[in-house]
Amino acid sequence: MPMLIYPTPRLLLIRVMACFGSCTPIKYSRTSKNMFKTIARSLLLIATFTLCQAALAHDTSKRPLFFFLLIHDDVKETSNERLAEDYFVWLIKDLESFTGRRVHLQFVRNVPDVTDFQYKNENNDQNYAAWRSEINQYLIDQNLPQNGTSKYLLLTQDKLTASTLGFATRNGHTGIASLETFTAPAHELGHMLGGTHELAEVIYKGGWWCETNLVATRQAVRANCYFYSDKNKQKIASNLSEFP
Repeated sequence: MPMLIYPTPRLLLIRVMACFGSCTPIKYSRTSKNMFKTIARSLLLIATFTLCQAALAHDTSKRPLFFFLLIHDDVKETSNERLAEDYFVWLIKDLESFTGRRVHLQFVRNVPDVTDFQYKNENNDQNYAAWRSEINQYLIDQNLPQNGTSKYLLLTQDKLTASTLGFATRNGHTGIASLETFTAPAHELGHMLGGTHELAEVIYKGGWWCETNLVATRQAVRANCYFYSDKNKQKIASNLSEFP
């Protein structure tokens, strides 16, 4: 597999009517009318609750996505909450909206030979092979899964090279992403979930151009869209359908 480098509730209205034989209009008192209104509201609440529960059951029936985020020792941000807010909350919202799966984050720090990995290397192929060797040994030691819904991403403070913000393989289980741009982690995770550069888009939105998460080369003059293109969403969802 070639390595991919990232350069710098609807409203439900139900009406039931039944009449047997001849129908005679019935007059209701104010008290009766209020009682029927109360009953109707209660029935609507019950129906809504049932529908919501069914939807929730549907959403959680699929296997969740697990992102293990290995924080390199050189990362200056010490708060996992701030990292989540800046780099992942919007990503989770987007992924959950089109995959129908919950997304879980696990931050991992201070792991010798893993979070102190020497990631600055001009040879990206060599760098990726060395990283994959380290992370695979870590997964074996910790008895962690290697499957289509578990991904392991090393987050670094700096770029890997002067022109490389991260790398991963398509449908792979691991990669590295620099925190230098807000979309680099989403970019590499997108590749690991099956997304491609070719299906990414630059979109005119809100008076300016923005890049979807998997645009091949980041242009500082353009904004971030903070979502995947529609075609990449379809690609990722299709790929994940193999892991119900």
